[in-house]
Amino acid sequence: MKKTVLAGALSIACFTGGFSLQAHAQEPVNVANIIHPKHIVAATNQIQSMSFQDIYKTLLLSKIGFENDELSLVTTKNSITVKIALNTLKQSYTDGTNLYPEGEKAFKENYEAFKKLFGDTIQLRITQADNSFKAEVFTAGKWVPVSAEDLNGMMMVFNHADIDLKPGGYFTDTFGHWAESYIQLLYQADIINGTSTTTFNPNGQITRGDLAAIIFRASGLDVNEDYEGPATYKDLNGFWGAKEVAILEEYGLIDIFGGENFEPKKPVTREEMAYVTVSFLMALDFNVDKVSKNNTFTDKDKMRKETVESIGLLQQLGIIGGSNGKFYPKGNLTRAEISKILSLTLMLVSEEE
Repeated sequence: MKKTVLAGALSIACFTGGFSLQAHAQEPVNVANIIHPKHIVAATNQIQSMSFQDIYKTLLLSKIGFENDELSLVTTKNSITVKIALNTLKQSYTDGTNLYPEGEKAFKENYEAFKKLFGDTIQLRITQADNSFKAEVFTAGKWVPVSAEDLNGMMMVFNHADIDLKPGGYFTDTFGHWAESYIQLLYQADIINGTSTTTFNPNGQITRGDLAAIIFRASGLDVNEDYEGPATYKDLNGFWGAKEVAILEEYGLIDIFGGENFEPKKPVTREEMAYVTVSFLMALDFNVDKVSKNNTFTDKDKMRKETVESIGLLQQLGIIGGSNGKFYPKGNLTRAEISKILSLTLMLVSEEE
C-alpha cells in the first residue's frame, strides 16, 4: 500500500522565533533564537501576510502532540490564547531531538531571566480586530503589545514550510472543541472535509461510506491507478464511493463489513472502526506484533470476537479510550472522534518511520 506523506502536517513544533520587549524600564530582554522546537521547521510567509484565520489554523496544528499541561490553546470566535510551560521548553533540549545547539546555549544562559519575565508559562494572545488583529504577551502581571515584527519571530515555526494552508477550515462550530486540532490536521491533509465552508458538525455520525472515504484518502491510494474492478458488495450501484470501497476491499481494509451488502449509509460502530484502524496500521507496515493486545475493557464480552484484539491493541497504543472502564463497542462514532483516532494513528506511523 502506498503511504501518504504527512511530514508537514505532522511536524510537532512550538516557539522557535524570538521577540524582545521592555518591562518596567528594564533593559529589553532579547528572546531571539532561544526557544527550540521539537522539529525545526522554516517559515515561508511573513506574519503580516497572514489573516487571523490562518494564524488560528496554524496554532491549532502546533498543538498536536503536546499535553495540555505543556501547551494549551484556548480559542474563541475572536481570540486565541497560547500557553506553553517554560519547563516544556527546557525539556526540549534533553529529549534527544535537539537540533539547535545555539538555542540550547542561549536558553540555558537566559533561563532565569525568562522565568522572571514570564513566570512558569509563556502566554501569547492574538485578538481579531475588524479585518486585522493585535498580539500581546503576558508579563509582569499584564498583557503587553507585541509588534508585527516580533510576532513574526514567534510565529515562524507555526507556519510549516512543507504544507500550505488550504482555504477554508475556519469552522465556527469547533471553536474550543476538544478535537479542534485533530480536525484541523485532517482537513489540512485533505483527509476530511467540513459539512460546509464554515461548519464541520463534530458530533455528527460517521457512516460506513464516510469511513471508507477517510481511510482511502489517508492511505494515499488513487482511484485511477489502483482500481481493478467492482467490489463484491451488491449495493454499491450509484454510490459515489463505489470504486474506493472496491480498492479498500482488495487491500483487506474493510473485511469487518462482511455479507453481500456494504450499506454505505449505515453508521459505523466503535468496534468496526477499531478493526479498520488496525487493518490500516498493518497495511502501512506498522509492526503490531511488538504491541500488547491486552483488552482490559469490562464490556469485552459484548464485542465481536474478531474485534477484541484490535480494540486491545489500540487501547495499549493510547489511540482509543473508553468511559468508566467500558468501550461501548456497539456505539456509533462521531466525526470528532474519528478525527482524533486517525490523527493519532498517522502520528504513530510517522514516529515509527
